[in-house]
Amino acid sequence: MKTIAYTCSYELNEKTATEEISKQVADIKNFCKAHQIELSYIYTETSSRDDFKPVLLNIMSESFGNTDRLIIANYDVISKNKDFLDWIKDEFNRIKIEIISLEKTSKPQELFSDKKLSYMTEKIKNIPSLPEIITKSIEIMQDKNASVADLSKIISNDIGLTARVLKLVNSAYYGFPKQISTIHQAIIILGFTTVKGVILSASIFKMFSPKGNKTFDYKNFWKHSLLTATASRMLSKKTVLNTNEDIFSAAFLHDIGKIIFAQYDWENYSNVCSQEYETDKELLQKEEQECGLNHCEIANMVAYSWNLPEIFCDIITYHHNPNASERYKKECSIVYVANCLVSTIMSNKNLNIDNIPLDILENLNISGDNIIDVYNELVDIAKNINDINNFFE
Repeated sequence: MKTIAYTCSYELNEKTATEEISKQVADIKNFCKAHQIELSYIYTETSSRDDFKPVLLNIMSESFGNTDRLIIANYDVISKNKDFLDWIKDEFNRIKIEIISLEKTSKPQELFSDKKLSYMTEKIKNIPSLPEIITKSIEIMQDKNASVADLSKIISNDIGLTARVLKLVNSAYYGFPKQISTIHQAIIILGFTTVKGVILSASIFKMFSPKGNKTFDYKNFWKHSLLTATASRMLSKKTVLNTNEDIFSAAFLHDIGKIIFAQYDWENYSNVCSQEYETDKELLQKEEQECGLNHCEIANMVAYSWNLPEIFCDIITYHHNPNASERYKKECSIVYVANCLVSTIMSNKNLNIDNIPLDILENLNISGDNIIDVYNELVDIAKNINDINNFFE
């Protein structure tokens, strides 16, 4: 079976239509490259109508039996007419051709084959759900009629969670200039979105505290996570983000897949941890060789099972391949750069900005001087981190 793609523009101006289709083609090729998908052919057409697509209809009639996936930039490419779009979806489903839209590429069922999904599900079956207090807190934050008092009350009922949240928001790593003394105050000052990220970070940290396995370096892992979150927050201030999401908390959990492996698949993952790697690609390949999938993939599955915010899922999935993220490319690029800076510091190497891919830097429109400033400040912060295992106690 083969994978094909379809692009379309509704623009009447030929130059504009060509540019739009070229962008769709580039995005599809980048996606296929990032996910190691062999693309057989890209079909293209221009149309002034939502309900008349000769090329698309031709794909339906000719591809049955020899194609199993059709990649598109978004569903508007097929049609902006809901009835026609639904009919096209039904027809492709009938002839067993899966439509993959780049707008929705973080969900496990859209990233992985059924066989791999089944394997991943088996891997994570023993991982606990998020604590009830966290799910209740998220439900309240998603309720438009909820008040600060509603959320404050439920979090404050858990003394341990309250202490961990306040410790984090008042730390030098989080970077808020004033002392926050109560959960109620934290919500008012920082907002629902930021507090949601903080309680998720604090709770997941607690869930994955050291258990039995004495070989995995928990202290080093969480130190790397905390520094990457700190660096991401610092870098985000030097570029413009079109989001209200809390990048600190999302970045803090970027490598959560590694600790999932350490606690639930150590027999295989110990072989990964027994050596060092020059590149991210080498690490990911070794993880797939030993564990059947890499830390980004298993974390993606868990993040969606926990119903984490979309920015968390994207950063967890794409922090090694930011350009594969459709919605949060800039945020993933920030975490990519932050991860590079922290890895350089913790391995006692010298910073070489040339090692950061140019396209990643272009995503952020950030200068080398700004990166060096963040790096130098981060070096000082790293020296002053004490026992990370006690950070959230």
